[in-house]
Amino acid sequence: MAINVTVKHRDGTQTDTTVWASTEVAFEDHFGKSWSEAFSDPHPNQKYLYFVAWHSLYDAGKTALEFTDYLRTIDTVELGAVDSPPLAPDRQPG
Repeated sequence: MAINVTVKHRDGTQTDTTVWASTEVAFEDHFGKSWSEAFSDPHPNQKYLYFVAWHSLYDAGKTALEFTDYLRTIDTVELGAVDSPPLAPDRQPG
């Protein structure tokens, strides 16, 4: 299941992206904490949310800002699950 990220910026704009494996691994490398452990808490650390938003947007080429500079643009971050349609039985991922 993919995770959708919606970032509302201080200037009133909104940016949407999806979290892929590269962001999950970058998160674990950066924080030294497993992805599932960090987000199993009903109230995860805000820094985790902001990092996920930044990295997924940076990875998608939607921002060139470094993390600390990007933080200055954020108003809110929302994560939501995206249901992926099942693959055809004869089709394998990748």
